Amino acid sequence: MRKRTFPLTLKHPLRGGTALAALLVAGLTPVALSTPASAAPSGLQGDFNGDGYRDVAIAAPAATVSGQSWAGQVAVVYGTATGLNPAKHQLINQNTAGIPDTAEKNDQFGDRIATADLNRDGYSDLVVGAQREKAGSAADAGTVVIVWGSKSGLSGGTTVKNPQTLYGSYFGLSIAAADFTGDGKPDLAISAQSDTENPSSWRIRLIRGPFAKSGSTGRVSSYSPGIDRPVLTAGRVSGDTKADLVVTGQKPNGDHLATAVYYKGTPDGISKAASLRTAGTAAIGDLNKDGFGDIVLGNPEDPADDPSASTGGKIHIIYGTSSGPSATRRVSYTQSSAGVPDSSEYGDRFGEALAIGDFDKNGYGDLAVGAPGETFGDDSDYRASAGAITLFRGSASGLTTTGAVFLTQDSPGVPGGTEAGDSFGKTLLASDVNHDGHADLTAIADQENDPEGAAWFLPGASSTLYSTTASTTFGPTKVGLPAGKYTAFGADLAG
Repeated sequence: MRKRTFPLTLKHPLRGGTALAALLVAGLTPVALSTPASAAPSGLQGDFNGDGYRDVAIAAPAATVSGQSWAGQVAVVYGTATGLNPAKHQLINQNTAGIPDTAEKNDQFGDRIATADLNRDGYSDLVVGAQREKAGSAADAGTVVIVWGSKSGLSGGTTVKNPQTLYGSYFGLSIAAADFTGDGKPDLAISAQSDTENPSSWRIRLIRGPFAKSGSTGRVSSYSPGIDRPVLTAGRVSGDTKADLVVTGQKPNGDHLATAVYYKGTPDGISKAASLRTAGTAAIGDLNKDGFGDIVLGNPEDPADDPSASTGGKIHIIYGTSSGPSATRRVSYTQSSAGVPDSSEYGDRFGEALAIGDFDKNGYGDLAVGAPGETFGDDSDYRASAGAITLFRGSASGLTTTGAVFLTQDSPGVPGGTEAGDSFGKTLLASDVNHDGHADLTAIADQENDPEGAAWFLPGASSTLYSTTASTTFGPTKVGLPAGKYTAFGADLAG
């Protein structure tokens, strides 16, 4: 299959009869509620309609809207007792009723997405970035929009004020939603550039909650991570009530060498506390059930591109403590490490996507690692960049390679088949969609049925980590996106 390069800089329903009319005018699929109107919302992260099942938002930032190419959309697939149901979906873009602004060419709405209950009404809200949005005459200034959850699904939106609207500031390059101050009010951390004449001037804007539909927020602070194009990952490493932040990206003026730093959440914001291993991706979760979040870092590069990398990519595990990431308890794995399925090969990109969740429901966080460049076959049957996912189990001693699962489209119960160029495992999300106590894995192959892409829903299971009987797949046409078009389907996932 033809490999397409994704550019580096990517640029509701209301209630009652009014809701249905708004949905139909906007071209959205009305959301059927599964709980009585009087039921209290679940309060679960990613549950946009409060019915007790977590939902999944799938970014499609290259989608055309009203003839505007790369305007961008987000497909929201609602959860049910049997998992994700693509028939129960919404498409949200900047022309959707109630969403601020207008869909324009190259906005790339949905390039980055996140979820949290920002107004604390019990319904999770969707945060959408469009880093290429034009603000006045300032091209690529960027914007971030909150789409509000309700018992009828996502409805209406509010723009998050950009503290410094500049040409090329790319506000919304990366977004993390969590309570960094521990006051019970979720905050937003957003990447942006503060001086377009200086490529090393990237900042983290911390916008404190609470957030209101009127646009009001708490105080705004700015931090300099010393990293170009910073990518933000939130989680509780030290085990207290405050979320922490891992920032990955490139060293300033460092020929694209990867780096990572750790910020500790404090009552006053975030504080840079430690440098970490070189990495381009990150995930945070409790792998050994000791109450502290462990940091998993991925460096999918090869040594030719990053001297600190390993052939085919590698991951680092940094275990959490009450004071943050351990300075001594750290371990790294490649696909050639003992007990890890398969072997390291140039271009595998092992570690490009990471997700932590308790797939086997034993109380320990498990780890999914995407290797979208994984290649299979020989000269007579060569399937380059078909992609694979490795599932690792957590245990009392931490991550273990015992019982690791090497997952491809040819694995038992996985729909489809392994083909060259699919890039299976390009994007991953772990969340308990069907509310059975097992984390479920949503995985993207962004070049499946080139150029469309596709999503897989892989329910968690005790013995095999994923269900060999209930796994499903769907493409962008099932959620209202066009057939045969490149939309960057699955460029990001949130739920």
